Amino acid sequence: MFVFSSPPVLALKSMRWCTVTVTDPDGRRHSVDVQATSTFDAAHLFVVEAKKERAVGLPKPTLATLFEVVAAGKIYHVTGAALQRWIVEKRGSWKGPKGYLFCQRPGLE
Repeated sequence: MFVFSSPPVLALKSMRWCTVTVTDPDGRRHSVDVQATSTFDAAHLFVVEAKKERAVGLPKPTLATLFEVVAAGKIYHVTGAALQRWIVEKRGSWKGPKGYLFCQRPGLE
């Protein structure tokens, strides 16, 4: 589901601060600190921030984007393609208020 990670995907039981970093085509790193429940949730929150109108300077993520997520002192990597699969899966499986709010977030399409 993702390129490489050490250790595999972090699934947190509660919200935890994570730093998500994306490198643009010019080699500049762009980071956002988020509270998330997993590495995929953290990467998805970067997408949410990057797609906001006020997100000046953040690169627009695509399926080819590689997200670096730092949580609890460990580094994880999530590809854009794997993130989009996760988004589609969660949109189909989460119901109720949680599912409704999740569906309001943008995807990578």
